[in-house]
Amino acid sequence: MDETPLQLLGINGGVDKHGITSVTVPFYVATLSEAISYTPKLDIDLPIVSRSFRQSEDGGYEVTLTCEGAEDNPTDDQKTFEIDASMSEEAIKTHPKFENLKSSFGWDESLNTFSEYLPSSTSSGGLASGSQNGSARQKSKMYGVESWLVAGAIYRVTYGSKTVPQSIFFGIGTVQTPPSIGKFNLPNLGKRNWLKLAPKVRMRGNSIEISLEYMLSGPLGWFTEVYASAQLGESSSGSFGASLS
Repeated sequence: MDETPLQLLGINGGVDKHGITSVTVPFYVATLSEAISYTPKLDIDLPIVSRSFRQSEDGGYEVTLTCEGAEDNPTDDQKTFEIDASMSEEAIKTHPKFENLKSSFGWDESLNTFSEYLPSSTSSGGLASGSQNGSARQKSKMYGVESWLVAGAIYRVTYGSKTVPQSIFFGIGTVQTPPSIGKFNLPNLGKRNWLKLAPKVRMRGNSIEISLEYMLSGPLGWFTEVYASAQLGESSSGSFGASLS
């Protein structure tokens, strides 16, 4: 090519669901030094976040710049709300009816596990073969059970911003009602409640992508005796960071 640097056709881009714009700009330069450092004049107010280049057959270099950011603050309808539900194994001792299970199926304190036989099938006469006075003892179906499956969930709110609002760090580690949780029409959760986790913050050009997360408790709820105080800070008004901006 006779004239370099030269901007090429094929600009690509878009605005994602959080209002953050990404644009790729191709151009041609003659030398490796220009491929590494040259920046063309662009008519967009977005910073360059990365560049890639490859040498063409004529010895020059085809360069692609990626610009990313937001020219304005994203609007409220560019926030995303999601629930990531899951099931996980927990110790059987955390079961809300554990005391009832111990009473019904027997518990061996020395082994810290359920007994092999039901409490009504206690041996007499020193038999150790699984029989009692000539009759079979009833084995406990809880014998060997050490865990149970518990439903859980992470509630996540993600949005873009031009700045990092200090309020997102308020109330971390405390029981809260997540913003806009009513959108999901959840059933009655009983004693379960939500704990605010630490936010995730990621720079994207001249903008910031923020994710607020809340964790659903087990059947007995997060204990306020343990999760009563914010771990990083709290607002002077005493209201925690349920605000999204």
